[in-house]
Amino acid sequence: MFADEIAREKVNKLIEAIKNKDSQKIEKAKYEVLCDCANLFDLVTNYIVLDKFGVNFDFGTSVIKKGTKLYRIRRFNSNTDFNEPSQWTAPPLKPHNRANKKGQEALYLGSTETICLFETHMQTGEKYALATYECTDDIEVGGFCLYKKDLYHFIAGVTLNACLIAPSRNEINKELFEYLDSFYGDLQPDDIRDWKNNFDLPLQFAVLNKRNQYYETTNCITDILRKQTPCGIRYSSCYLPMETLGIVCSDFNVVLYKEGISKVKFIRADIKTNEQKLSDVDSIKIVCEISKKAKNKTNS
Repeated sequence: MFADEIAREKVNKLIEAIKNKDSQKIEKAKYEVLCDCANLFDLVTNYIVLDKFGVNFDFGTSVIKKGTKLYRIRRFNSNTDFNEPSQWTAPPLKPHNRANKKGQEALYLGSTETICLFETHMQTGEKYALATYECTDDIEVGGFCLYKKDLYHFIAGVTLNACLIAPSRNEINKELFEYLDSFYGDLQPDDIRDWKNNFDLPLQFAVLNKRNQYYETTNCITDILRKQTPCGIRYSSCYLPMETLGIVCSDFNVVLYKEGISKVKFIRADIKTNEQKLSDVDSIKIVCEISKKAKNKTNS
C-alpha cells in the first residue's frame, strides 16, 4: 500500500518500533513516514491512511474560555424573528459541511464579526443578522495548534490546516474559483512541494480539487481530530491565512458538536448592514498577490 507513496525503509522502522513498543522511536518514525512524500497533498493522504492503521498524531488542543463571545451571521430576512433563540440553534436539517457529515449536528461560529462576514460571503451594503453567543463553560477544541515540537510536526500541522481550510469548489464560490483558476492555471499535486513560501497554500489545495466534493477530504481530517476533542474543532480561515505562516491568528472559525453546543448560549441578535469594503474575493486576491511577490523575491 505504501510502496508508491512512502519510502519502505521508513515504514519498516515504524513497524519495528511499534512491535518493540518503543515510544521514542515510534514518535520519530511516524513523523518521518508522514512527511516522506512527493508533494504536500500526499502528506494529507498519508495522515488519513496512517490513522486507519492506528498511527495517531497529537497536534494539540486549545481552550475557549468560559465567558468568551462567539459569533454567527445569517442573511437578513424580514419574515424571520432573529431575536428568537430557536433561530440560532444548530441547523435542523444537518447538511453536509466542512467538518460534519450529513445528519451530524454541528454549529459553525466565528471568533469575530469580520471572519463571519468573509465566511458567509456578505457583500458591501447587504443586511445581515449577527448573533452573539457566550461560552457557559470552558470548551476544549482540537485542530492543528501551532507549537513546534520539531520541524516534521510543524510542516505537517501547517499543511493539514491548509487543506482543512481550503475553499470548496461550488456555486457559492463560482466567482472565487474563476479568479483562482485563472491565477494558478492547471495546478498538479507535484506543483505543491514547498511549505515555506506558501501563504496561499489553502488556495492551491482548493484549485487542485476539480470537483465539488472537497468536503469528503476535510471530513476525513475532522473525523480524526474529533476523536480527541468531541466538543469541537478550531480552524483558521483561508481569507486570513496567517497560520499558514506559523502565526496564531485571533480571527478563527470553530465548529461545535453536540457536547460543545451544550456549552454555549445565544445572547442576542443585531440587524446590521455590511460596511466592510473588502469582499471575500478581494481578500483572496490580496493573499495571492502577497504570496506571488514573496515567491518572486525568494527566487530572484
